[in-house]
Amino acid sequence: MRIQISVALAALLLTACVSEMTAGGGPPVAATTSTPRSTAQLLNTHWKLTQLGEQVITTPQDKREIHFVLHAENLRVSGFSGCNRMMGSYVLEGANLRFEQMAGTMMACVPDMELEKKFLAMFSQVAHWEIIGETLRLLDAKGKTLATFASRP
Repeated sequence: MRIQISVALAALLLTACVSEMTAGGGPPVAATTSTPRSTAQLLNTHWKLTQLGEQVITTPQDKREIHFVLHAENLRVSGFSGCNRMMGSYVLEGANLRFEQMAGTMMACVPDMELEKKFLAMFSQVAHWEIIGETLRLLDAKGKTLATFASRP
C-alpha cells in the first residue's frame, strides 16, 4: 500500500513540474502544428529578413542585413529596412500582431529603395505571426505569408 501511495505521489509531483515548465512565464508563442520546438522568442530577437512575398532575400557580404527587433520593455519596433533605420510600435495579443506608427530615416539609396518600400509596406498588412524552429513568419489576416525571417543571435 505504501508503495502505491509513493508512486501516486511521485506521478502527481512529476505532472505538476511538467505543467509548470510548459506553462512558461515568457512572452506568448504562437501555436504551431510543426514539431521543431522553437528556441527563438518573438520579442527581443534580431529577425533577419530571408523572404519578402515570393522574393528570396540574400544579403551581400558588404551590406547590412534587413532586420527588425520587437522590444518587449516599451512595445517598440526598430530595425534596418535596406537603406534606412526604421522604428514604430506594435500591439501583440497572442498570435495576433499589429504594427503602428511606422517611420524611418529618409536617406536615398537608389539600388535598394524598391525593396525597402515593399518591406515597409508589408508591416501595415501584418495580422498574425508564427515561429517554427528559428523561423518567424508574418502573416496577413487570411493566413498568407507576407515575409519570413531567421532569428540571429
